[in-house]
This record gives sequence, C-alpha cells and structure tokens, in this order.
Amino acid sequence: MTDVSDEEWVFGDRYRVDAPIGSGGMGAVWSGYDQHLDRRVAIKLMRNAPATPVDLGDAEGAALAKAAAADRERFLREIRTTARLELPGIPAVYDFGVEETTGRIYLVMQLVYGQTLTEMIDSRDYAAEPWPVSWAAAIAAQVAATLVDVHRVDVVHRDIKPANLMVTDGGLVKVLDFGVAILRGASALPKLTQVGMTVGSPPYMPPEQVVGNPVGPASDVYALGCVLYETLTGRVPFVETTNRSYQDQHINAPAPSARAVHPDVPADIDALIAAMLAKRPTDRPAATAVYETLLPFAAHPDAATDASGRDPRRPFVRPLAPASRRSTPAARQAPRAVAPLSMDEADDIRERVANLVRESQFQHAIDLLDEAVVRAAAEPDLKLDMQVVLVSTLWFADEFRRVAAILDEILPKLDDSPDSAILHYYAGVSHAETGNVEPAITSLKLFLDRTEPYDPLFRDATYRLGMLLPAAGRAIDGLRLLEALRPGLVAEYGPDSVHVNTLDRRIAHIRGEQRGR
Repeated sequence: MTDVSDEEWVFGDRYRVDAPIGSGGMGAVWSGYDQHLDRRVAIKLMRNAPATPVDLGDAEGAALAKAAAADRERFLREIRTTARLELPGIPAVYDFGVEETTGRIYLVMQLVYGQTLTEMIDSRDYAAEPWPVSWAAAIAAQVAATLVDVHRVDVVHRDIKPANLMVTDGGLVKVLDFGVAILRGASALPKLTQVGMTVGSPPYMPPEQVVGNPVGPASDVYALGCVLYETLTGRVPFVETTNRSYQDQHINAPAPSARAVHPDVPADIDALIAAMLAKRPTDRPAATAVYETLLPFAAHPDAATDASGRDPRRPFVRPLAPASRRSTPAARQAPRAVAPLSMDEADDIRERVANLVRESQFQHAIDLLDEAVVRAAAEPDLKLDMQVVLVSTLWFADEFRRVAAILDEILPKLDDSPDSAILHYYAGVSHAETGNVEPAITSLKLFLDRTEPYDPLFRDATYRLGMLLPAAGRAIDGLRLLEALRPGLVAEYGPDSVHVNTLDRRIAHIRGEQRGR
C-alpha cells in the first residue's frame, strides 16, 4: 500500500491501520488497533479494483470489471463464511465495513500471534534434526479437528497449505484465509470462478480440484495429507520438474512414503498419509478418522522443541493449561532497522500518550511507548525516561506483571530520582497483585521510608503492607501497622464507618489466626 501517509490511517472512525503482516490474491493483511475496545486486531483490506473505465463495447474493460466484481464477491463470501465459523481453530471475525475514501472492503479479525507453518518448516534443518513425529501429528490433528467442524456446516476450505496454518504462541493451530472456500449443498453460492480455471495452490491440490471437478471435504483431507507429509519430511510429496507438472503427478503419481525419507515415521502414519492422498475422493478417510488416527501420536509428551512456546502438542499434553506469557510487541516483531528516537519525538510521544490515557486508549499508548523504548536503545537516559512513562501507562492499564518486571530492571538506576518513591509504590502493589509477597513488602517499605504521612498514598501503602506481613510470617509487625491506621480512620470517617469496620475485621482475622497457632 502506498497511500498510507505519516498521519494515522483509520477506518470507520475506529480501526487504525499499522503495519503490513501478509498479502494474498485478494488483498493485504495489516496489524491494527481498535480504538473503541482498546485492543490489537488484524485488518484484511481488499485490493484496489482495476482503474480501467468500463466500456460496454470494450471486451477487455468488461472482463476487468467482471473480475473485480468476482473478487469483491469472494471477499464478501470470506467474511460471511468465516463469521459463521466460531471455532477455536479459526480467527474470530469482529467487524467489516467499507473504507469511505476508496470504497475498499475491510475485514476486522482477531490478531493471531505466532508463525505460519511455512516459516516453521523453513526454519528447521531436516537433514540434521527433523521435527518430532508428535509435533507434526499434533499440527495435522488440530487442523483435522477444525475441518471436522467446518465440513459439518457444508464449507470446504480448498486451500489448506502451510502458509494458511498459523501456530500460535500457545501451541494452537489456526486455519487462515477462507477466501477460496465454497459452500456446498442447498446453501451453495453461484460459481464465481470462470470455467476451466482452478483455485488453490498446486503443490497441495487434489486431483479433482486440478481438473476442475466438484470438490468436497475429501479435497481438504488430500491437501492436509500433503501438509502432513511436508511437516514430517521438509518437502512436498510431489515436486514439479521440467518433465512432470504438479497437476500430472497429483493425478497419476502414487503417493510417496514419508517413512522412506524419515525412518522414525510410524507405519500407521505412513499408511494414513497414503490413504489421505488416494486419487479417488471416496477412498480417502474423513477428517474425523484422520484426527482419531493422529491423536495417540499428538499426545506424546516428548522433549520440547521450540523455545517460543509454539508447541502444537501442548493442547493434547496439557489441555486448558495457561500459555506462557507473550513477550512485548516490540520483541515479537521481526528485527528491522528503526530510526533513533529524538528528544522532540520523545516529547511528542509523551503528549500523545497523555491524551490517549485520558481517553482510556491504553493499548495504543503502550504500543507507542514499546516502540519508543526500542528506538531509544542507543541513548540510555532517554530509554530510561521512556521506560518510566511506559511503566506509568502500564500501571493505569492494570498490566501489573509488566510493571513489576520493568521496575525490577530500572529501579536500581533511579535511586536518586524524584520519581523513585512513587515507582516503589507501583512496584510494591504490582508484586502484591501478582502474588510476589516478599518483593512487594520490600518495595512498599521503601516507598514508606521515602514518603511523608500526609501523602495520599501513604495510608494505602501502610494498609497493604500490614496485610502482606502476616502472609510472610510477620503477623505482629502487620498488626502494628494496621492498628496504627485506626485512629486516623476514626477521626476522618467516624467509629461506625465502613472503613473502620473493615479494618477491625481484618485485624480480628489476623489475631484469630495467631491464637489458632
């Protein structure tokens, strides 16, 4: 896209478009931000329609107009199709609309963090160490499970391939890009492709799709068989040569053995791939059978193979277990050259962040500051300043884990700073909120040592510390702090106030626990 200026590009007064993350035949996918709900999103934008004016007497112009109309209908169909599929294995659809200035359709979806299977296959040295069989089985089993549900609502994807499979940071596999999907049965849409044309990707295309015959669920199973073979071996089952095309081999060549390339592949999986690559659709297993065959292999808890946490076996080995915390957006992005942050830009970012925080657009503000911290890396003082602003913003967004982690890193550098007292308060509360009792006690004590009793936060910090100390085995010290708060609360709110009653209950509870010991 070349029409993105230095000014923010926003759709529908709501969705800000950020950076491109992918493209396809019908359009590009961008990372973006929902200003209403303060969350990151993915935005798929349909490509520009041909600019050639349509002349009813101009066959070329008419063909271009027809193609543009078909593209638009396919994009709308993807929106309708994907919106129906509320499945764990498919990114959720949030919204769609039309960009006012160009008339382009956009689709707003869940932003999925991870890598495509293509990227993960390419990153592996199969000659030295192929991915474990369980890893490949887990990916194919997850895709098969999604296809079971997709096929139940009469949808056929028609373009299952590694580039359309995303392994997320938590190990879930998401099936992407329903742009060439079709609906079957009574609800089928009119055919949008021209006679004699095929859609899909040649290395993964089943024989019936190659010759333009009707496709069905078995067609997706065939493509998944190609993907499973490639995930196990690092190569597609059929390789195009000067003498034989992909199409010819899909139609006539026998299915190759994955076990011949990778001896560790079990005979059951090798036989499954052969069945999935059967030439006749009726000879292939259903997606349900594929899942059931792969399940015992997918649930095998052998050694971890991916430090990022993108292990597709996780949902089978530890279902419903919490995924490891993602890194910051700046750390997730691929390394790229960034311009150093200037002082003027830093001032501008501070002002923009302050405005965003006032509007409760915390995620947008955090994204700006994450990037600013990266750009300020060569200037330690400026980086530290940006980190302090980031911590304050994260604090208001209740991102306590990140607040605690950043402050653990930077507080030793800020001992003489006038901000150190309030930052110790942030650190103490953040550690307390995330269950880290001892660091919380240490930080709250440092805050109280550097703060006068008339500070509005002094009473809160004292109360929090008084509640934490008994949890660390220092009940007497905690009671002393809590009891010291009572006279001030009585004087300000009265002896029968909810504040005093709450404090009395806390004190009584701690004393009761002490007597019980």
